[in-house]
Amino acid sequence: MKKTLVAIAVSSAALTSVSAFAAEDTVNFDVYGNIQLVYADSDANDSEITDNGSTFGFQGSTAINDDLTGFFKYELEADADEKTSDIDVNLDQAYVGLQGGFGKVQVGSFDSIYNNAIQDTYDQFEYYGITDAGLTSEGDTIAYFSPSMGGFEVQLSAQVKGKAESETKGAGASVEDGTAVTAVAKYSVDALTIAAGYDSLENNTARSNADSATYGVSATFQATPALSVGAKWEEEEDQNSIIGLAARFNYGSGDVYATYQNVDPDAAGSSDFNEYGVGATYSLASNMYVYAELGQNGANEDDVTALGATYLF
Repeated sequence: MKKTLVAIAVSSAALTSVSAFAAEDTVNFDVYGNIQLVYADSDANDSEITDNGSTFGFQGSTAINDDLTGFFKYELEADADEKTSDIDVNLDQAYVGLQGGFGKVQVGSFDSIYNNAIQDTYDQFEYYGITDAGLTSEGDTIAYFSPSMGGFEVQLSAQVKGKAESETKGAGASVEDGTAVTAVAKYSVDALTIAAGYDSLENNTARSNADSATYGVSATFQATPALSVGAKWEEEEDQNSIIGLAARFNYGSGDVYATYQNVDPDAAGSSDFNEYGVGATYSLASNMYVYAELGQNGANEDDVTALGATYLF
């Protein structure tokens, strides 16, 4: 599931719950979920009706004192498109943390802070996906989110692999007690937000070059209350460079959105290629919407179309 309307709705609910809880000094606990189904067709895969990331989860918060709130989230994914006696349930997110005047600290498994700051505006689709620079995998992570200081914010995270864990990187080298560091700096003034991000990829075991990293910058401008536009540049060392443009417009009953980007691989003999995608959502109710998307991605110029529906509960 992309971090689109579903994730935005859940995140907003969580923040509202924390604020309301701190004010009322009561324990807050919520059960939530969603069903996401899509009919998708592409050159690379046959057409099918498939699950698009249906989830269910639990979240809550506890006011420790006037300036400190504890919170947690535990979210699971389970396919909803086929009846089977062996349902594959996977962890999506799970973390616990503290929030107060100092900002927020959380530990567990959750979305990359680099992805949230640099990539989400461009990989904004419900089903269709574009090429992103590689990031450290989720899990075993502790993160700090500073409060806004005159429009400036800092976010830091570290994925810690202790000596009890062993990973394989490159040509079979063993990695023990490794730490992957990710950092984000954001500055917002009026309608403009600028972000810079870095991911050391220290624990990315799929990489052949242990010294490579990902870094990027993005700028988002809220041109009107309904229209936002953005531009980004990313570099994944020894892999590719990406330049992207994005726009999103709320027309009242939903959103219309589009992304274009150029991907320039570093591999010898590889040519750069363009990707594009467009989509639209339509809200049937406050907790149910449908969407349509089409685009072309990858070096093989794979054409993708999708029609989907999402119900939140």
